[in-house]
Amino acid sequence: LLYLESERQEGRWAERKLKGFSEVKEVLEKMLQERYAPRTQTLTHNS
Repeated sequence: LLYLESERQEGRWAERKLKGFSEVKEVLEKMLQERYAPRTQTLTHNS
């Protein structure tokens, strides 16, 4: 019984980590896009 409870708790922690990661991933992608997209656009316009 103790083993099953620990397995359940580990599964819940894994879900929380994944949810948090997906939120952070979206924010990071947006930040990177805002920072580096204008540079690539100016580089393509100069060539």
